[in-house]
Amino acid sequence: MNLHHLAIFAAIAQTGSLTAAARKLHISQPALSRELRTFEDRLGVTLFERHPKGMRPTHAGEVLSRYAARLFELERAAETAMREIAGAFHGRLSLGASNTIGTYVLPRVLATLRRERPQVQVSLFIGNTEQVSQGVDDMRFMLGFIEGPLHRQGLRATAFQQDEIVPVAAPDHPLLRKRRLRIADLHGQPLLVREQGSGTRELIAATLHRCEIVEGTTMEFGSTEALKRAAVHGGGIAWLPRISMINELREGSLRELPLKQLRIVRPLMVLSRKDAPLEPVAQVFLDLLRKSSQAGADRPLGAS
Repeated sequence: MNLHHLAIFAAIAQTGSLTAAARKLHISQPALSRELRTFEDRLGVTLFERHPKGMRPTHAGEVLSRYAARLFELERAAETAMREIAGAFHGRLSLGASNTIGTYVLPRVLATLRRERPQVQVSLFIGNTEQVSQGVDDMRFMLGFIEGPLHRQGLRATAFQQDEIVPVAAPDHPLLRKRRLRIADLHGQPLLVREQGSGTRELIAATLHRCEIVEGTTMEFGSTEALKRAAVHGGGIAWLPRISMINELREGSLRELPLKQLRIVRPLMVLSRKDAPLEPVAQVFLDLLRKSSQAGADRPLGAS
């Protein structure tokens, strides 16, 4: 069914007059009459009875009028929905984030989004750098957030914040009793590390290799929080993001190893597909993230 013809029919039914309908639609009355006849011919029914005082719908016209009202109501609803999506007041935001960002950075921003756009539905997957990069590449996530190097060609990575990874241990660790700690003292020390595929582990491995440190036995953990708790309980030396252990460093349950050469400053990055435009809701989220990151940049790195 031609929706242009249906709009002409609806205008005549609402006004009861060819002249008034033509005025409403900004077309001439003869043109409107021709369009109505064409519409009736295509449907094979007469839609109006012509009377001196105006146009009165036939039975077929009354039935069609009810359908037309429902169709145009749906059209208005669809237009309203598109405006709301364009304004990012509705929609679905799917995110993937590596462990540190998903646990310690994004929750505050997501809470702000919920307060400002309560109708937006959000899903957040937390995994390692490889899993998040794959998810953005596969279009499962609108945006991804990683801490490690990006190894995929079809994605764009943009830094939004910096973080520092520092070597830490429980306060009773033997190395912390040394008057002067040297890099060589780390040879063969038990280490607590993230799983294979973690961007943090990749950066730490490169740092150890650069400093010619021979790793001791390792324990692998699938989350930063589990790794941190193992370090607090004396499981070994761990390299942890400063933003993940602000309270532990303040309270003294973890202490930094005084080896500045082994600290790693890294960018936290947002991933998107190179050739895909951002959905409005994703752009709103990025704007909130940048505001939050800028507020954090006004404080010393790692400050609470």
